[in-house]
Amino acid sequence: MAVVAITEQGTTVHAQGELLLVLREGRTIRRLRLNDVEQLLLFGRVELSSGAVALLARRHVDVVFSTLRGTFRARLATRGSKNVALRLAQLRLADNAEAALQVSRAIVAGKIRHQRQILLRAQRRLACEEVAQALGQMRLLLHRAGRELQIDSLRGLEGQAASLYFGNLGRLIRSEQFSFTRRTRRPPRDPVNAALSFGYALLTNLAETEVLRCGLDPMVGFFHQPAYGRPSLVLDLIEEFRPIVDGLVLRLINRGQLGPLDFQQQTARSLESLLAQPSEETPPAAQPKPASQPEPPVPADEAAEPPFDVDDVDDTNDGQPGEVSDALCPAVYLADSGRRVLLNAFFRRMRERLHYGPRDANLELRQILAEQVYHLARVIEGKDGQYLPFVPR
Repeated sequence: MAVVAITEQGTTVHAQGELLLVLREGRTIRRLRLNDVEQLLLFGRVELSSGAVALLARRHVDVVFSTLRGTFRARLATRGSKNVALRLAQLRLADNAEAALQVSRAIVAGKIRHQRQILLRAQRRLACEEVAQALGQMRLLLHRAGRELQIDSLRGLEGQAASLYFGNLGRLIRSEQFSFTRRTRRPPRDPVNAALSFGYALLTNLAETEVLRCGLDPMVGFFHQPAYGRPSLVLDLIEEFRPIVDGLVLRLINRGQLGPLDFQQQTARSLESLLAQPSEETPPAAQPKPASQPEPPVPADEAAEPPFDVDDVDDTNDGQPGEVSDALCPAVYLADSGRRVLLNAFFRRMRERLHYGPRDANLELRQILAEQVYHLARVIEGKDGQYLPFVPR
């Protein structure tokens, strides 16, 4: 069974027996066998008919509504997990400062180790003194993270490591058409940041799906403390997997699968101006798309940022983490062609098999993500000892 993404704008999904029909202007452009659909991702202006909602709910297909930029909007789900005891245990562990710190140390250590792997592989080719220095400093931060006694200090170490990592990530880009100097978000200021943000949003969606299936509360985390409207546990769990998105974006750029025409520059406006703007009006694009690949207008509700975005907690400590203080500021996002490329590549990557030590088996990457969710659940219940992050060999 597969995850199916629908990005065609102005379409409606209808039910016909055990089929899902994707219609635009009364014409069927896609047919989906429901037996082959595990999850349905709807991006932008895609509607579900009442018959499709009933069919998807009856067959317990997870449906996620996102903006064109990948930001979560809503989820169509049937009744959640009945495992109340697990959620109570999660709340107790999250309220235990020492236990939460222990899980957080493992999360941060896994993320830093994985980031170092990305740089180490590239360093064999680069032989760059700046990258070598960053690797040495990150090794020291990794050692300190394993012994840190305060969660706020641990967050500081994670931020320092992320600053070193993203400060050198641009050296791994071999395409002269792209550059990267630092992590920017809300809005992303360049194509690389736009691709990273979209990839992180896809990863967050997958992790939240597994968290809900497991029966954990996605809002109650350990490293990311609970905050209004923030899926803190989901953000905890994706930390060790974020570098997988980084590596994927680098691969697509370096192989020429993503090019400048797969992105568009827009003007990110204040919420007040967006609400006053008619939905048909498209913010001006600095780089027009070719006539053969028209980009659909971006409605006002697509351009407006919701209260929470996965990048809100992308702790890179780059000096200006995601500031959008200007009423008008440049923003770069994936165009329709770029979204299709990244979506296809992301889910192919999730189907790739890697060695998973706890089971001594080669599993698909998405299965490994699910295994980590259930591993954390067993830690919460006291069935497993310390939480062990996943870091590919």
